[in-house]
Amino acid sequence: MLSALLLGLSLLGASPADDPPPPIHSLCDLSQSFTFYMDGRFARQYLEGLGHDARNWGNLAKADLSNTNLLVLAGGQRELPYSEASMDHIVDYVDGGGGLLVMADARPADDGGAEAVPVNRLLARFDASLDPTTARRPLVGRDELKSVEQFTDRGCRVLDLSKDWKPLLVDDAGRAVLARRSYGKGQVLLGSRELFGKKPDASDPIHAVWITPLLVELASGKAVDAQRRPRPQRVDLERVVGPLTLEFHEGTEPFADALAAEYTLVRPHLVELTGVEPSEGMLKSLLVLPTGGGGFSSGARIAIGAFWGGYPERRYPMIELIAHEAGHSWVLPHAEPLWNEPIATYLGILTGDRLGMPEARGVLERAITRARRLDPDLDQMDPLAEDAPRDLVWGKSYFVFEELERLHGPGALARYFRAKRAHVPADHANYSMDDCVAVWSEAVGVDLFPWFEGLGFGVDRERVTLSLDVPRGDGG
Repeated sequence: MLSALLLGLSLLGASPADDPPPPIHSLCDLSQSFTFYMDGRFARQYLEGLGHDARNWGNLAKADLSNTNLLVLAGGQRELPYSEASMDHIVDYVDGGGGLLVMADARPADDGGAEAVPVNRLLARFDASLDPTTARRPLVGRDELKSVEQFTDRGCRVLDLSKDWKPLLVDDAGRAVLARRSYGKGQVLLGSRELFGKKPDASDPIHAVWITPLLVELASGKAVDAQRRPRPQRVDLERVVGPLTLEFHEGTEPFADALAAEYTLVRPHLVELTGVEPSEGMLKSLLVLPTGGGGFSSGARIAIGAFWGGYPERRYPMIELIAHEAGHSWVLPHAEPLWNEPIATYLGILTGDRLGMPEARGVLERAITRARRLDPDLDQMDPLAEDAPRDLVWGKSYFVFEELERLHGPGALARYFRAKRAHVPADHANYSMDDCVAVWSEAVGVDLFPWFEGLGFGVDRERVTLSLDVPRGDGG
């Protein structure tokens, strides 16, 4: 990273000093809008080796910025407007020397326009706003970026700025898409979200050669203690709901009780569908995420997007999501091979179906139909192949689950979960598809290896690493 930084400094016309740059202590905010990209990935792309990164999950107005010199914000969620206290806190931080990076774009007018992006209220404090107008290619660098020859434009939108701002990157019509201004002792860097990486796996560090030096300069107005890391902040409010701790902050509190009620409704169905309770040590807390973009599970904690799928106007997607993320706590400690995500969603689909939601069966049937377009009889393509299409993996997985229930009686899935608990030790390594088929065979009392092989699965009973007697014979 240091060599890349030196190259970037030379591109920007600066003379790199012999001494390394002062440390950057960044805080990426996840409280106004959750995104996997801000959960450490941004820092790996642009700040690796330059300091330390922390995350803010709690009330932004209470974030400890005393040892932070770079605060990173995205556009936010319209359902969670910035509080006056949060905006005051950020303005005071910048005024005292802190660096603020805002990566955001306005939405087109038919999607709520600029006012639908909550960070716009904060930007008004710095005499700037987001404009939904799409930038006209090509992009051209100015000032520090004048010597940069090529920029990636993935559909940038322009900025509306006062004269206090210095445009660093403009479109063909001279409208800024990236700009910087001083404010008090600190600085603000505002840029179109499309100028930065986006992938959750941090595999697209576009423009890093010049973004990183800009961030070094942005953070230079405030000294930090290199011996102390910046302080992360967890959500600061919680409530116990049965065996679960509900985690939220002031902004997400209005959604917390509704999600807890949906989880309470879903949980008994998961117990019936799997025939067992969650694995030991799992499902201790539910974190309310400020996003409509889904959730995640660590096993012990599930995190649910507060307005996933149009909730509360549309309930089924939320029911499926909660059952999916909670379902991982039944699957663990051994993730399913091949269909770890499909089996969790299948539990969500079955839960929705049991609750009388017609959308559930439609999700299932459409997925199997997509798989049949690739493999009409679902007996040729191996979903275990490295290049197996996603539609094949998901649709064929659902088909297998449905067929096992049809061929071996309702409750086959629950018998599988019980058999997995009974025959797969907690310390078993590398639970494979061969092991999985062996456990299914034990669960239904029939050798299923010939059946799976007949569906194109590349499984082999000789590779089973579990100590159990797999029934022999044709399981078809």
